[in-house]
Amino acid sequence: MEILLTFGTGLYLFFVILIIIGLSRLTFHKHSKIDIPKVSVIIAARNEEDNLPLLLGDLVQQTISDEKLEIIIANDRSTDNTVSIVEGFILRYPFINLINILELSDHMKPKKYALTQAIKASKGEIIVSTDADCRVPKTWVLNMVSSVKSSGAITVGFSKVACKNHFFHQYQMLDFLGLMVINAGANGLGLNWGGSGQNLAYRKKDFNAISGFEPVKDQTSGDDLYLVQKISKIKPAVFNIDPESFVSTLPVKSIGDFISQRIRWSSNSKAFAMETNVVFFFSLIIPFLFHFLILFAVFLQPSGIITIILLKLIIDGLAIFLGGRLFQTRVSPIVFTFWFFMQPFYIPFIGVAGLIGKYSWKS
Repeated sequence: MEILLTFGTGLYLFFVILIIIGLSRLTFHKHSKIDIPKVSVIIAARNEEDNLPLLLGDLVQQTISDEKLEIIIANDRSTDNTVSIVEGFILRYPFINLINILELSDHMKPKKYALTQAIKASKGEIIVSTDADCRVPKTWVLNMVSSVKSSGAITVGFSKVACKNHFFHQYQMLDFLGLMVINAGANGLGLNWGGSGQNLAYRKKDFNAISGFEPVKDQTSGDDLYLVQKISKIKPAVFNIDPESFVSTLPVKSIGDFISQRIRWSSNSKAFAMETNVVFFFSLIIPFLFHFLILFAVFLQPSGIITIILLKLIIDGLAIFLGGRLFQTRVSPIVFTFWFFMQPFYIPFIGVAGLIGKYSWKS
């Protein structure tokens, strides 16, 4: 047991140190003025009457000119006031368009189908996507588009869970920051593992070149993971660390919703890791097995377990601290401590549940 634990600890610490090195390699690029092409912002929305007014209010104040911008809302069978809200904005802002999807597709999962219809209808050279429950700064579109235009690659943007002093919300913010740190650090190492659909930008021709979502049409979600991994094979992805591109999203309301969300993400990661990316697979399996070992070791109490926990605390804390500084996200030491000691329970549970693939989501 002790030999296995020592070996697992070495692998895990090596993994986190590599992520820290990757974070240090990310560079800030202030894009010079370039010729901005037509841009299409796409959002799939289902029953988002509470969130869309805020997001659309942000989008109509973007620093990009109206002539270069179109906003497409794909209404996915909403039963609330989503349609009327969008139609109200269209009356004042003609660059907003609405696509109404009235029935389920018989060959593609709902969100992917909604996004596909929006992209098919788009006139932009560059696609910028976010979710209906997000908030974006007025510089968001121009900044993300400039990154795609100058790099020629899919751009992964940073997104964070918005929170104040609510402990559960801060926990979600920290946990999501950890996922962003891993993706950003991997990108700094030249690896393209993923991002969040809350903040992505890519060329429409690249979306078409990978046959859109057709290869993953049967997967309920994971559209963001798929786009980053697949399009980055054309040209490696760029991670945008400019604060003018940062997006915020709402926390989920309950612990049950949080667990279901994480299980869904775990299920998506499992599918892509096993099918497309061996290195990505090991990035998932190493933390899973290490925390599984820690869980058993705490009860068996082998010699050196305290030292291992302290080493993990230092390395994890350094990664989160550097990520928080890079992405201008303050982390509470109390929340971090609780999050840290939850990992040996939380990560194995979510990993196993992701393999089973049982979760709830909008359908």
